Amino acid sequence: MGNRRSLIIGSALLALSGIAASMLVACARAEDSAKSADMTEARFWAIVAESTPYEADTDKQAAVLRASLEKLTPAELEGYDRVFAGLMKASYSWDLWGAAFVANGGASDDGFEYFRCWLISKGETAFRKVSTDPDSLATILAPDSEGDLEFEEFAYIARDVWAKTTGRGAGEMPGAANMIYGQKPSGIPFTEDSAALKKRYPKLWARFVQTD
Repeated sequence: MGNRRSLIIGSALLALSGIAASMLVACARAEDSAKSADMTEARFWAIVAESTPYEADTDKQAAVLRASLEKLTPAELEGYDRVFAGLMKASYSWDLWGAAFVANGGASDDGFEYFRCWLISKGETAFRKVSTDPDSLATILAPDSEGDLEFEEFAYIARDVWAKTTGRGAGEMPGAANMIYGQKPSGIPFTEDSAALKKRYPKLWARFVQTD
């Protein structure tokens, strides 16, 4: 009788241990979710702002951003990437694509993706200004700036850090930003006609195309 009672008590203790372990896992997941939720758009921009002083050198800027992201938890990195994905989608417009087309002398699907990465890397003020008025892109550039306005690496830094932190593949990152969107860009499509582009983007045309 005593042995049977001991077995029953032992089984009950094991069951309680299992429940406690499940509760701990659930609490840990809830904590991770809370931390991910703490990654607001304002915090995202604050992290990016730590790297913008080095924007003239994208390699240096990428290194500084990576160092900032390495301080985050996996859940926070996932939150950061979700905010980034939202900004990429929000800026998926024909008006902005046309601006990239003029500034870079052309812009393929991938080229427009990399342009928007570059624009986000410039910080919140530049992103808001150019997203609202794409022709104002001409006014935020340094007079001696050269080269294509693209920053592909910017899109992958958070995923790389997440992969190294978790030991998993970057493609396994939950909610990883999808660079291909099913919907069409918002707004009115631009045409590649020179006269139309000059009229739609007078400042950019004067800066990057007009020679007289």
